[in-house]
Amino acid sequence: MNPQPAIFLAGFVVILLGFIFFIAKVSGRLSGKISQRRYDLVERVIIAGIFLGIVGMFQPWMHAAYRAGFLVLLFSTLAFIVWSHVTPQTTRRNEEIGPVSVSDLETSSGDRTA
Repeated sequence: MNPQPAIFLAGFVVILLGFIFFIAKVSGRLSGKISQRRYDLVERVIIAGIFLGIVGMFQPWMHAAYRAGFLVLLFSTLAFIVWSHVTPQTTRRNEEIGPVSVSDLETSSGDRTA
C-alpha cells in the first residue's frame, strides 16, 4: 500500500485547518474595530490585486510577469477570503430604536395603502 495519498491528505487537512484558524483569529481581532472607510479601501486594494494578477497571468509577453501575476492573484484571493470575514464598525444612530410590534407595522402599512 502506497502511503503518499494519506500523507498528502493529512498535509492538506493541516493547511486547511491552519487557514481556518487564521481567518477566525483575524476576524475576531478586527471585526467591529475597522471603520467603514478603511474597510472599503482595503477591499478595493485587494480587488485591484486580483485584477492585476489576472492581467499578469494572461499577458503573453513576459514569463516573469506570469509568475508574478500568479503570486499576486494567489495572495490577493487569499486576502479577499480573509477580509470577507471581517465586519466593519456599524454606524451608530442618534436615536434609540425601541421594540416594534406586528400590529404597529400593520397599521402603519395600512395607512400608506389608503
